[in-house]
This record gives sequence, structure tokens and C-alpha cells, in this order.
Amino acid sequence: MKRIGIKYCGGCNPVMDRVKLVQEISRQLPPEFVLEDHQTYNPWDIGILVCGCLTACADQSEFKDLAREWIIVAGYTVDLNCTPEEKIAESAISKIQNIK
Repeated sequence: MKRIGIKYCGGCNPVMDRVKLVQEISRQLPPEFVLEDHQTYNPWDIGILVCGCLTACADQSEFKDLAREWIIVAGYTVDLNCTPEEKIAESAISKIQNIK
């Protein structure tokens, strides 16, 4: 089972509903993955940084060690690729499944 960690930005200027996005990812996540929003001593297998706007100010170096691999959602982008809001969860899940 792979652990997927969630890290949120501060939410100061969101253009999208960050909580709704994470709920959608959770609902669509295949059973071999588990979603976590708390940090343990072991790094997550994959981290999803959920930023409400394109600034992605929460993308800080001190968080990099919290997960082995990161997916960055910033506004309507996933890893800097423009993504329609209704496709963000699907895109993130596709990336999760493609990380070895």
C-alpha cells in the first residue's frame, strides 16, 4: 500500500476549492493507495501539495523531505500543466498511478 500525503497552502487567495479537490481525489483513489493528511516519521510515498492559486507559495524546500515524490496542484495547474478544474483530480490520480 502506498501512502499519499496531502499538504495545503495557507488558502489566502484560492481560485479553486482545495478541500473539494482532495475529497474528489480520495473518492477516485484506487484501493492500493491510502490518503493521509498527517505527517509521520517516515516520508510519504507521494505528496500532493494543494495550492489554491498559481503562486504556489507553499512550495518550499523545507517540505521536500516529507515525501519521496511530489505532485503540485497550483490553481488550475497540475505540475505546471494547465488543467480544467473538473479534470484536476483525474490528472493528479493519473500522475499518482504513474509514479513507480
